[in-house]
Amino acid sequence: MSNRFTRLPLSLVFSLFWLALLTSSGCRRPVSTGESGGKATRANLSEAIDWADKRRQGIDFVAMGTAPAATTIGWRLDIDFSKQMLFQSFDGPQLLTPIPKPQPMGKTMGVVLDAKATPVYASNTRRTAASRNAAPKVARLKVYIEPIACRDPVSKRDYAYTVRIDANGKRFTGCGAFIKGSDRLNGAWVLETFKGQRLRPDQFGDKQLPYLEIDLAGHKLVGSTGWNKIKGAIDAEGDHLDLVPKTTTRRTAPGTFETDFLTALDQSSLFRIGKDRLTLLVNGQYAMTFRKK
Repeated sequence: MSNRFTRLPLSLVFSLFWLALLTSSGCRRPVSTGESGGKATRANLSEAIDWADKRRQGIDFVAMGTAPAATTIGWRLDIDFSKQMLFQSFDGPQLLTPIPKPQPMGKTMGVVLDAKATPVYASNTRRTAASRNAAPKVARLKVYIEPIACRDPVSKRDYAYTVRIDANGKRFTGCGAFIKGSDRLNGAWVLETFKGQRLRPDQFGDKQLPYLEIDLAGHKLVGSTGWNKIKGAIDAEGDHLDLVPKTTTRRTAPGTFETDFLTALDQSSLFRIGKDRLTLLVNGQYAMTFRKK
């Protein structure tokens, strides 16, 4: 069946949801803290409580990284896309700046946030005697956010974004997550592309594209493969998720698409979401995209 699909350029896929993501991620929505029960899954992260607190503060995006030659978190970044961003390194001052206008990065489909900030020291212990009486210097804080999966070297956990930061003449690299992403998963999503190939309704037994209906509060997942009904479970936190899809009907589906689709859903552990687009990743790689129904 796959030879009947039309291939969709991945660059177009990423560009479609990335602009929508930045313009919608600052919206204030009810918070799901993952405290309503449900099965233990990959999506139940140790950061869940911290992320819930950050969401209440209005933070949309977080990033973190290790200090050079260290095995503990060495820096962190919190971004409120409607207000400000805050950077803190392991041996430097806090840099707090109003949010600048995001600039595109070109072929990577990422964005750059380029701002100037006045360093704010938490205490004098981080400053030399000479610098304590000197006027604070304006520092440049340049943040690069790219839709490239990233593995944290300490936790060995994957994240949906790679983040690079230039601050105070130093470069930092780490992983990032849109921690409000799971708030926007609810609803019906129609499959548009699978492994880079665009789909058509007439390729399926139901003459309709496969779809998913997500109820995150109830950890419920229903939908269709295009031939058979789906019923299962879902958990999500930030941009991590765990899907457990099962078919409830026994209609024979030609080829391997249905099996491949269900396997990819089960193996998906990360997602990227925009205003009308949802992309699922398997092992950090693009797997499929949906549009909001």
